[in-house]
Amino acid sequence: MLTAGLAALLTFGGFAARGFSGNGFRLGSELAWRFTCLVYFTALVAGPLARLIPFEPLRRLCGQRRQLVWGFCASFGMFLASVLVPNMLAPPGTDRDGLTAGMTVFVLLGAALTMVIAYTASRQAAVFLGEKARATMLGAGMSYFWLAYALTGLARIVGPHRPDAFYGLSVSLMVIALLLRFADRFAAKIRTRGEPA
Repeated sequence: MLTAGLAALLTFGGFAARGFSGNGFRLGSELAWRFTCLVYFTALVAGPLARLIPFEPLRRLCGQRRQLVWGFCASFGMFLASVLVPNMLAPPGTDRDGLTAGMTVFVLLGAALTMVIAYTASRQAAVFLGEKARATMLGAGMSYFWLAYALTGLARIVGPHRPDAFYGLSVSLMVIALLLRFADRFAAKIRTRGEPA
């Protein structure tokens, strides 16, 4: 709940900073998107870091992985609301186009995927789905968001956009997360080979 509250605070802060107008709504959505990227990165690397580096605070963070995933889902839900609500409430003749079909599909698919991730992060999902199916669904959902953050960052770096250091940082974070997860898998294979038969 704290993560969702912080996302809401950032979003409404962006709305208020530039007024409740098109610019304010864009800033609020952008701040929510950036915040969810950082929460996502933390949720993604908590486990690998704790297993690779024997450090007590990292172990505690790893123990909170489920809450981190739920925090990401809640903050992403806030991002979706920051996209949807201002466009639903846009009066005709403003700089907002109102709610488009593409935007509705984006929000509905994002919400559905976020709910799947939130459910598969729970203990009940392993009982209902089986551990292998649960892990596969959670991994696929988290991989989708890795791709979304990485491709959005690359598009902003390469495309004709105003320079913004955040997108370079977000691509770097996604690469770091991927490398940490590969290193964690590699270390796990080495550990299992070293165990006596």
